[in-house]
Amino acid sequence: MKQAVDMLYDEWDLGKTSSRSKGKVCAWIYLFTILEETEKMVIEKEDGKVIGICGYAKWNSKRHIVRKKFFHILKLILIWSPLVKDKKAIYEYSNNYDYTPEELANYFEGEISILILNSKYRGKGIGKKMLSLVFEYAKNDNMKNIQILTDESCNFKFYEACGCKRFMKRLLTMENQTNVKM
Repeated sequence: MKQAVDMLYDEWDLGKTSSRSKGKVCAWIYLFTILEETEKMVIEKEDGKVIGICGYAKWNSKRHIVRKKFFHILKLILIWSPLVKDKKAIYEYSNNYDYTPEELANYFEGEISILILNSKYRGKGIGKKMLSLVFEYAKNDNMKNIQILTDESCNFKFYEACGCKRFMKRLLTMENQTNVKM
């Protein structure tokens, strides 16, 4: 898990700036959130080092309840630790990435809970391989429509090449104001 946390910390902010958190606590919180939500995960390694993670969450799933509750508790312990200076900011960060428009709520059965690839390994087909495998797992889990929430750092051409279609764009500010475009 430490390798995954190191990669998350190096690649994404994860609310560490806005929450004024110390160390890699936001990366640990994010990893525990992913482990709390995820049904199945693909971990790509090279020479024993984690270089990519991809997984999916199935909404309203009753599987893995004990594991999900365990990681939820660990996440809460970290959020309420002294390492997170602004708890409100960390919750706002999390809520901004947990959004499905009301008109699409019944269309999707779940989401890609994580897709991260170490920047040194991008452009080599590894991300596409991981995402394709996770799509196959979700399909075998009787899921037809999965959403992917991302931010402005996303390479939309990558997702389009994987067969994804953009449904909407939502702009966020730190004050949690939204501007939705369909």
